[in-house]
Amino acid sequence: MTRRERRRAKKRGPGAAPAGADPVDGILRVALGHHRAGRAAEAAALYERILQQRPGHADTLHLFGILHAQTGRLEGALPLLTRAVRKAPRNAGFLSDLGSALRGLGRHDEAIAHYRRAAALDAGNANVRYNLGHALRAAGRADEATGWLRKALAIQPDHGPALLELGRALLDLGAAEEAVAAFRQAVAVDDGAASAHSDLGNALRETGALEEAEASLRRAVALAPEHAAVHANLGNVLQDLNRTDEAEAAYREAIALDPEHAIAHANLGNALKRLGREDEAVASLERALELRPENATYRANLGMVHVARGDAAAALASFGFAAAQRHGSALAPAVLTGRQPERPAVPVAPFKLQHDAEQIRRLCNAGRIDASFGRVAESYERILAALPADARPEAPVALQATDWRRIAAAYNRPLHLPEAPAAADAAVNPDLDAAAIESAYRESAPNLVVVDDFLSRDALERLWQFCLDATVWYQVKQGYLGAYLVDGFATGLALQIADELRARLPGIFGRHRLEQLWAYKYDSRLQGIATHADFAAVNVNFWVTPDEANRDPASGGLVIHRAHAPTDWAFRTYNADSARMAAFLAEAGEEPVTVPYRQNRVVIFDSDLFHRTDDLDFRPGYENRRINVTMLFGDRSER
Repeated sequence: MTRRERRRAKKRGPGAAPAGADPVDGILRVALGHHRAGRAAEAAALYERILQQRPGHADTLHLFGILHAQTGRLEGALPLLTRAVRKAPRNAGFLSDLGSALRGLGRHDEAIAHYRRAAALDAGNANVRYNLGHALRAAGRADEATGWLRKALAIQPDHGPALLELGRALLDLGAAEEAVAAFRQAVAVDDGAASAHSDLGNALRETGALEEAEASLRRAVALAPEHAAVHANLGNVLQDLNRTDEAEAAYREAIALDPEHAIAHANLGNALKRLGREDEAVASLERALELRPENATYRANLGMVHVARGDAAAALASFGFAAAQRHGSALAPAVLTGRQPERPAVPVAPFKLQHDAEQIRRLCNAGRIDASFGRVAESYERILAALPADARPEAPVALQATDWRRIAAAYNRPLHLPEAPAAADAAVNPDLDAAAIESAYRESAPNLVVVDDFLSRDALERLWQFCLDATVWYQVKQGYLGAYLVDGFATGLALQIADELRARLPGIFGRHRLEQLWAYKYDSRLQGIATHADFAAVNVNFWVTPDEANRDPASGGLVIHRAHAPTDWAFRTYNADSARMAAFLAEAGEEPVTVPYRQNRVVIFDSDLFHRTDDLDFRPGYENRRINVTMLFGDRSER
């Protein structure tokens, strides 16, 4: 060191930055020390001091943005992190942290874009790939999310958060067994992580392994007794195990820990309904709706409690509100010409487009809706005409942006909602021999009875016309359309039919209450529902389309197997696992019962019996579509 350098060092004093060093670096090191030690105020003061001197200092902008995010101030973090990225656009860490702030604000598409840029810049970064997978799942793109999460795990197999998020994405996709495997790996990585045990319990519940699910959730409760969510999840499994009193206690513990836990309030309401405490159930569900007023499912569940209380008016009000939340209010013609908010394009099934086009034509021709809606039908028809000749009616197609814009305002929106009030007289045919029907049901093995002339002629005609006219067929299934209570199928007439069934046939329904009600409308070119069983105790299935539509009077109805769904199978197994059901029925080896289609014929049977739609051969044309109404009563545990 020269004499001049020694004199300068003496003037700077001990610990000063060496000659030529940036003084900001020293301040930044001190700030970062405060930051890491949790002294947020001290760190913030120094970050601000640096930015006063160097407004574009990228590292300080980034760290100050991170501090804002860590202290719950995402809106404040966003401009700092954005400026940091502008200063260092190729810094993968900066891009990823900006993506996380955007994800926290619910701006998932922007977050995904930043994560993609970060992933392209840093091929070996597992965290970036995890973050991208997390954002994709939050945006409802679970299938794509699994690919990125697997890439993160290929880089770092013991990445616990990636394992958890992969399991959750797999659950979203219905792959419960694969989800269980991912969660087991997460538990193996960190056996002390309550979230891993809780998620494992949830996945095991989906597979029907309820006892093992309970064990996992009790482990989660032991690890994190202060977490409301794990108590609520335990309550769900206890409900499935029909230990409803214990489920109630678990939900109440969750609520005590977090009084604003909406899911716990809602599921407590469901448990109280099962316990026959409807007034308390109403209070719990109303509290859930205070916390989450946008949740249509909670409102529909409240409607079912009102059904159990016998308050049809309150039930219809709840279902109507839920339907409006899900699908909007009745559409005015002006919506076709006014500027509308963008609706994301969705793949659409051709048979759904054809149904809607034919229904709109019918309503326009009958003067039930404004003739201007005919332009929507024309748009549907143009789309259908442009499809390849080999396009399958049930296979969803992605529409061009211009085609989607032509129908988006009206697609799956209520164009016409006619009323179907309760009948002034009996809706169920008063001439039916109730005693003979009950006796036939009880003495059959398995429990099954077929009854013709089920409804009064007036009730049948009004219900059929409602099914033809009401634009409530929103749910696109594999070859048929569904309308549920929460979609607008809740009518005074439908609830009246359910009430009269219970009153007229107590020997069949006993204490079983209506639990669900829907209608399905089929396409004449396609087949109906595959083999399955339902979650109820008693299934009621009746048909409303005139017999002239059915070209084969020996078929078109129901095929009901004599075998019951095993009581230890989960709902997903006995309702959707076709391979397992086929193997089970092949081993059972009994010939099924075939009930041919007839208008106004009702089939009442043990809901645990496997059944499917019989082969269909109905005439083409809108009014010839096969329509059935299904009502489910009670719970399968009450059989």
